[in-house]
Amino acid sequence: MSLRYKALIAVIVLVAFLTSFLVVSSSALFEQDARERIHTELLKDQRILDERITFAAQVSRQGLRASAADQGLVEFLRDARFGDFGDNLRPFAEDWRNNAGADVAIFAFETFTAEERNAKSLAPAGDDLAVVYFSAKAGFDADRRDPLLADPELTRFMAAFFKPAWDAGTAKGLPTSEAAVLPIAGRVYLCVQNYLWVGIQDLEPVGVGVVLTELSRDWLKSSSSEEDEIEKIVFAGPLVASTTLPEGGMSADDALRRAVELGAVTPDGSRQEYEFVIEGETHLGVAFSSTLSPPDLPHRPGFIAFKSLEKEFAPFLELRKRVFMIGGGLGLIAAVLAYFGAYLVIAKLRRIEEATGKIRQGRFDTQVNIRGRDELAKLGKAFNDMTTGLKALGMYTHDTLARSLLDNPQLLNAPSMRAEGSIFFSDIKGFTSISEGLSAEDLTSQLNEYFAAIGRKLKEQRGYVDKFIGDAIMAFWGPPFISEGDHAVRACESALSAVRIAGDLREQWKTKGKPLFFQRIGIATGEVVIGNIGTETKKNFTVIGDSVNLASRLEGANKLYGTEILVDERTFELAKHAVQFREIDQILVVGKQQPVRVYQPLAMQAEGIAADPAYALALQQYRNREFGRAIEILDALLKRAPEDGPAQWLLEQSRELQQNLPPGWEPVTTATSK
Repeated sequence: MSLRYKALIAVIVLVAFLTSFLVVSSSALFEQDARERIHTELLKDQRILDERITFAAQVSRQGLRASAADQGLVEFLRDARFGDFGDNLRPFAEDWRNNAGADVAIFAFETFTAEERNAKSLAPAGDDLAVVYFSAKAGFDADRRDPLLADPELTRFMAAFFKPAWDAGTAKGLPTSEAAVLPIAGRVYLCVQNYLWVGIQDLEPVGVGVVLTELSRDWLKSSSSEEDEIEKIVFAGPLVASTTLPEGGMSADDALRRAVELGAVTPDGSRQEYEFVIEGETHLGVAFSSTLSPPDLPHRPGFIAFKSLEKEFAPFLELRKRVFMIGGGLGLIAAVLAYFGAYLVIAKLRRIEEATGKIRQGRFDTQVNIRGRDELAKLGKAFNDMTTGLKALGMYTHDTLARSLLDNPQLLNAPSMRAEGSIFFSDIKGFTSISEGLSAEDLTSQLNEYFAAIGRKLKEQRGYVDKFIGDAIMAFWGPPFISEGDHAVRACESALSAVRIAGDLREQWKTKGKPLFFQRIGIATGEVVIGNIGTETKKNFTVIGDSVNLASRLEGANKLYGTEILVDERTFELAKHAVQFREIDQILVVGKQQPVRVYQPLAMQAEGIAADPAYALALQQYRNREFGRAIEILDALLKRAPEDGPAQWLLEQSRELQQNLPPGWEPVTTATSK
């Protein structure tokens, strides 16, 4: 590539980098500024809310003190003849509620006094008080009255205030009114109370009057401006009492739960700032409790104020969109200029493009002829090399074979050869019944997961996966892939790893409710024919021979012995220095005239796991026709290892032969199936 094209590309890249840098930098600055603005607004909102609650409490206390000092009310309470309070207390209660600007007014009298004067009790308010009158503003739900009067927080609030003055017979020296923010009957109220007197001079109390103002949605709305877009939640413990959040939007319960999870809601109600994400939208919030809320409440009420950071970002996002549009336009102009500058080389590139189209049609013999020493000539040579590789990759599927062909192209048309190698066959137990219970999609997905896990281990051991046959795998170790002569060790190590891998997969599938795969593996080592089989355009590099058939038979023989892996004697001889084995039996498989000694690999020698000698001793006794002794040894072995499949098989055989020994019996097992 010439310098002018490099310079043009460098300019485009530089402009794109600077544009991206400016956008990212401005984003960070804008986000920091937005966070600071929201932080300031939240603190201001908290301050306004505190001031409003405090001011409302002061107004209510002043109104109650004035109402309690009303001479008409005092004379009415002093007169022992007032009888039924129903109609007589209404104007006084409404006066208390209106003066305090509250939603509810409650009059509670000392119990003995109320009974003496025939006052009807609506609800108890502690040991010394009984509620005798309840007044609510228009629109108050009547069903809310009884739960409100029965709430323990309200009765505790009134009783704790009244008892000291009643016990002393006077309220002199005591506060004549009290305010608190309390959770009552699933809602949060500003509660203010004052004594009811029968003597103003000596401050002799006979009861208390309480006014309640609900911190409702309307109350929250009136405490802040709509322009600041700050949402609020009033909560009591895990319960949302009221909120300014609109219906159908974000859940107030979710917002409260996130605040609790992030530790923003503290037992002492101190102000805590935090950040949370709900439905992909980031919010900044502050949680706190009013100073009028008693700190010892089990579900202390509090407030959460929060604001969306994304909404604050909206103007900047629009600006960034415009910047990207402008940048995209400049990039388009730069691309047109770059294309114009590269027009001089399009003619040569067209030849490569036409050749690429032929490759797409499967014509892998396509070549291009571009003369010269420039970059395009080098590209042409690389293209021709690529087609050679594609030709090989089109014929073969396994990457181990592909790498061998790319490194040694002469293998492409090499004649078949005879060499010793190790063949690996695996199959899944009961796969037919498993497949009948799964959909095609689930079956192939789980089978591919199993093949991928086993295939990775075979690849690590430089094994060549010859083919997948349904749920079975056939792999091979030997020339031309391995020349070190350790093919038997690699095959055994791969089989042991496959057992562990399948076990790990079963643990994962068990939690997901998927069917479990249990595999059987057979390995045989011997001389095989290695070479290409197929047509001129599609070939399969494979191995054939007696050892291939034997490996397949050994895989099936696992059913008989309850094993997962069986290998032949040649594999055992070549791998015993590196693998711990135990001999299982002599078996006569279909297609063989001579019995084959079969072995079970247990672990790699480096793992230091020793085989239990009991099975070998029992096998010797079995072959010597000492079946009673073999049974004793196997019974002891199965107590230690009850799931030992070969021991179970040998025990069953020994018991049968002890009862009925056929004439001419030899310790050779005949496999009746392939």
